[in-house]
Amino acid sequence: MFKEPIRIFTSIEDVPKKDWEQVVSESNLFLSLKYLSAVSQTLSQEMQYLYVLVNANKTPIVAGVFQIATFTYKKGAQTNLLLKLFQDCKNKDDSVSIRGLVCGNIFATGTHGFAHSEAVSFKAASELMASAAKQIRGMKKYENAFSIQLFKDFNTDLSLELAVFEDFKYRSFQADVTMVLPIPKDWKTFQRYLDTMKAKYRTKANSSIKKASALQLVSFSALEIAQHLDRLQELFSNVQQQSEYSYGETYPQAFKALKEKLGEAFICKGAFLDDKLVGFSTAFLQGTTLEASYVGLDYSYNTTYAVYERLLYNYVEEAIMHKATLLHLGRTSELIKSALGATPQPMTLYAKHTSKFKNALLKPILEKITPSEFELRTPFKASFYKEAPSMLPPLA
Repeated sequence: MFKEPIRIFTSIEDVPKKDWEQVVSESNLFLSLKYLSAVSQTLSQEMQYLYVLVNANKTPIVAGVFQIATFTYKKGAQTNLLLKLFQDCKNKDDSVSIRGLVCGNIFATGTHGFAHSEAVSFKAASELMASAAKQIRGMKKYENAFSIQLFKDFNTDLSLELAVFEDFKYRSFQADVTMVLPIPKDWKTFQRYLDTMKAKYRTKANSSIKKASALQLVSFSALEIAQHLDRLQELFSNVQQQSEYSYGETYPQAFKALKEKLGEAFICKGAFLDDKLVGFSTAFLQGTTLEASYVGLDYSYNTTYAVYERLLYNYVEEAIMHKATLLHLGRTSELIKSALGATPQPMTLYAKHTSKFKNALLKPILEKITPSEFELRTPFKASFYKEAPSMLPPLA
């Protein structure tokens, strides 16, 4: 069926727009050419994007994206002797840096690595993307460009379809869950969301919002993003420094281009205390889903003014205002997101080392990577949880 070759493009300008858009629906924001051009052009010094198109009988059936990027695991964060065997360059400290070829958006949680037409199954599309990764690895230009190949963020219910990755010697593992909040139709206002909560959690939410009452949340235009870029980068770096690993450290450099190309579909908000920018949040409106993205914080103000909690509650406000049916809050801070009402959805990733020997050693490392444990909160009244399961669509 798939006699035509897999086409790989190293520049977005070379991607046939008509073919790409024939496969990628308008609702798939993270695979849209507008989004991809914004991030690939502004982050070209830090990572490289490769674009894949596959035809059947001269008709495009699969469109996908790979990123080549560096991931750094910091001192004390899984930097044992075995992990050091995988480092691609020696760092000055005890951190370990690994270059990876990633299918799946490294800046967003979820299945955003490829799309396929109705003419091909998800399983067949996965096999074609695994073949594309193998083809990229065989290109002389990329023979030393990366050591790990990763396919990220699949719904665990798709394990049978995803078993095809195991045929290509990938190993599966589960990282932290993604936190998801369904938005019922009767949440017309933020107050209605609060009214759905048990008294204990409603009191907690109101307390956080009261602490943050001195903050002013401002939606940034592209021009305002440019004006505050240095501070946005600083606030972003503050949060990155708290993480056990880092990547995409210059991501705020893409905010202006994202706003210019995506318009209202990209939301960037600043949290001001008087005239001082003490936090920011970003999000993407994708169809009827609001995808919460990165936040930045000045931790010296965070506790006193509940900056982080205010930004999280604002995500709920934005979802309600845009009549979204689902709010993706992403990974990390599972406990506090659980207190907002979000529930966990497990995801599966697939990894492979380019060296057969090191790929065998990869197994014990991946087996140690497990979702973080946290106590799941149930902040809503019982009636919400009776309806919630039916409001949660699969991630892929």
